[in-house]
Parts: sequence; C-alpha cells; structure tokens
Amino acid sequence: MSEIQEGTEVKYAPYHQAPDPKNAKSQATGEVTHVNEKPKKDDPEHKTYTILNDNTGKETTYGKRSITEILDE
Repeated sequence: MSEIQEGTEVKYAPYHQAPDPKNAKSQATGEVTHVNEKPKKDDPEHKTYTILNDNTGKETTYGKRSITEILDE
C-alpha cells in the first residue's frame, strides 16, 4: 500500500477494533481529509487518518489498520 495522503480515496472498515478489517462484512469508502501525526514510544512514525465517509458525510479518525484498500491507484 502506498503512502496515504490528504485527498486519497480509500476503502475501510467503518468501525474501530474490527478483528480483521480486510474481511469485515461492512466496508465503506471515503476521502482522507487529514493525516494526523501520532507518534508512539514503540512506533515514532505512527499516524491516524481522518476520513470523510462518502455515504454519510461524517468524518471519523481511523488507524492505518482499518484502511483496507487505496482506491486512487
């Protein structure tokens, strides 16, 4: 998966803590509106992504794990 930037269209599991996001029954699409730098002690490059849901028009922030596919490529 290439680097996710603002404006990137993605498919994602639209709920937190999904056991396996890639195989989740529910998938949504949306546009990344903000990349949030969230360094952690064990991962200084950690980021989260604020996504504008194409269907609902609401923004929610998810970790990279929830993003299952980049649609722009």
